[in-house]
Amino acid sequence: MPASLRAHYGWLLTLATPQPQRLLDVGTGDGRLLQVAADLGIPRRVGLERKRRWNPANRDFDATIADAQRLPFPSDTFDCVVENESLEWIKDPVRYLQEATRVCTPNGHILTDDTDWDTLVYAAQDTARARRVLRAFCDTGPNGWIGRAAPSLMRQAGLHDIQVHVRVITEREFAPHTLGHRQAQVIHDWLRQTGDIAPTQLDDFLADLHHTATRGDYLFTLNRYVCVTRPTPQSS
Repeated sequence: MPASLRAHYGWLLTLATPQPQRLLDVGTGDGRLLQVAADLGIPRRVGLERKRRWNPANRDFDATIADAQRLPFPSDTFDCVVENESLEWIKDPVRYLQEATRVCTPNGHILTDDTDWDTLVYAAQDTARARRVLRAFCDTGPNGWIGRAAPSLMRQAGLHDIQVHVRVITEREFAPHTLGHRQAQVIHDWLRQTGDIAPTQLDDFLADLHHTATRGDYLFTLNRYVCVTRPTPQSS
């Protein structure tokens, strides 16, 4: 797991205070957030995806295949429900947030954690090409600005007292174990499929990042927007 992402997840889970004992991660992917949760000592960890994306041999959490808009759990099951970079893929995010409210205990926490793809930055020698590639990636995804809409979506779902945090992930190294390197490859592969950018331009974009890193001039940043709320206000 990239060190920058591990640090982000560790910080994210501290926003649910006191530390949760029953955690649901919606859009768990390969379970990286739940791995950090295990390191923090959270005993019950459940990951949910529409399709299996984890390796069963390496899984140390309860895995559920289901639609996030119809969570298959009784009410008040979890004291923390985290949506992890999945809101942009959910057809009806308000419906999901209503479901998250239902399965969360009254004084538990509901968190959304989403990348604002329009804030994706790479230091590159050819800035015009980098800007063109990154803009195409942001604009062709399902909803690259969903993190900006999360507070409004929470209000529409009947949630209030919403805290909004901005976490800037920064890296200075461009190597296979880093988030920026992995994301650059995702951008390359995504835009090859969409055909919005010529393949030679995409290959040149990756080569530019490698050359920039070799010179010691590489920098990668992106913003993650995190919203935190409770199903009901704490009693005073």
